[in-house]
Amino acid sequence: MDVIRTLLECASYPCKENPFYKIGFDNNKPRLGWVIPPSWQDIKNSLKEIKPFLKKKRRFIFIGMGGSINGAKVISCLDEKKQLFFLNNLDPKNLEEVMENASLKETLAIAISKSGTTQETQLLAETVRSFFKKDWINHFLWLSDPSSFKKLDELGWRKCGKFSIQVDGKEDIGGRFSSPHTLVFLLPLFILLDQNFKSLEKIFSSYLHFLDRLREEAHKLVLSFKRKKQGFFNIHVKKKFKTSFITWITQLFQESLGSKRIDFFVKTAIGEKDSFFNIALPFEIADSIIYVMSLMYFLEIFIALFSFYKKINFVNQPYVEKYKKKVKELKEKELKFPPFLKLSHLPSFIKDKIDKDKKFIEVVIYAYLEKKEIDYIKKILKKELSSFKSFVFEGPDWNHHSYQSAFLDKNTFYVIGLKKEYPFKLDNKLIENNISFLRRIAVATYTTLSSKSLIFSF
Repeated sequence: MDVIRTLLECASYPCKENPFYKIGFDNNKPRLGWVIPPSWQDIKNSLKEIKPFLKKKRRFIFIGMGGSINGAKVISCLDEKKQLFFLNNLDPKNLEEVMENASLKETLAIAISKSGTTQETQLLAETVRSFFKKDWINHFLWLSDPSSFKKLDELGWRKCGKFSIQVDGKEDIGGRFSSPHTLVFLLPLFILLDQNFKSLEKIFSSYLHFLDRLREEAHKLVLSFKRKKQGFFNIHVKKKFKTSFITWITQLFQESLGSKRIDFFVKTAIGEKDSFFNIALPFEIADSIIYVMSLMYFLEIFIALFSFYKKINFVNQPYVEKYKKKVKELKEKELKFPPFLKLSHLPSFIKDKIDKDKKFIEVVIYAYLEKKEIDYIKKILKKELSSFKSFVFEGPDWNHHSYQSAFLDKNTFYVIGLKKEYPFKLDNKLIENNISFLRRIAVATYTTLSSKSLIFSF
């Protein structure tokens, strides 16, 4: 069987007899639209419709969770003019960083949600909208699936612009596969290119020349890995993009492959060594943007083909509903603060609770962290718990990129942290609601993973 051709055929003409139908559809909804790139004309037409909203704007705030924003964040390191801002954390510290001293007259907020109902995105969007008061309509637009526009209207967004995430107007691409072929990636890229269609067309055309080779090279790599009993992957990324790529890559691998088979576990690292399986773009691409697009597509094809051999549905995430259901069920009395400790005492706290058969420690902090804070936590864990490989992430975005994998993972111990207080300087009554929901997500995550987790406040 020509596996690549089979994948392309299923993406173009879905057929139940095609093996990718079982693993590339989510509850009978097609999710293979990313396999074949859109036409340049569709891209141009879509951006032409949005361009009037960009007029006289100099600051663009992207609001979203998981795959709805991670692709845009990858190219943020190329933003020399500081035009792109990102809001994907309910901690008011993120909001303050984005909104303090902002020129509202020159700001456009772009909220992204495939369903239109993502709770964190709605809360953050409502908070940002309040800054613009009655003039908010001229400073807001939504990217969503067309079938979700009515939901957005019902949620109070009737008067603002709404555009399809996919430039062809279809709905067959899931969040983590939305880059680089949808507006999740193409719109921020268009902004970085000074809204120049010729520049974007040249980049997109050059990128297309690599696709056949990227598919073939991805298949070769899959054939060398397909018999591996565990999916411990280490992705090599150019130094410039290492930090900005982490979350996007983590979601792609963890949510696509994690907790899909009880005998297969996945853990994804960026630029690590040890016992991980190395993955890198197999040939050099000099242009930074084309490199990013090519690496994204190469890894997505790798996931699809690897899942074919492992018989894994790589587009669904069935266990994510576990913590979401718990968030709704939680009573106020269940939100009491967990044990308080200084971060310097975290290794000792973990050491008393962790089973020695675990291989990894994953610390999820439900707060907006600076890089130096993340680096500090990694440093103390490496020093005092060196027999375990440690990862540190921010929540609740972690819930959108790693919770699916965590649910059945037997190799990892999860450490949930939240602030005792979330101080804020902004005069905004909606912030308290955001903080309350952030705490609920943290407690719901700990509760649903309680047999292999602990929770603390700091």
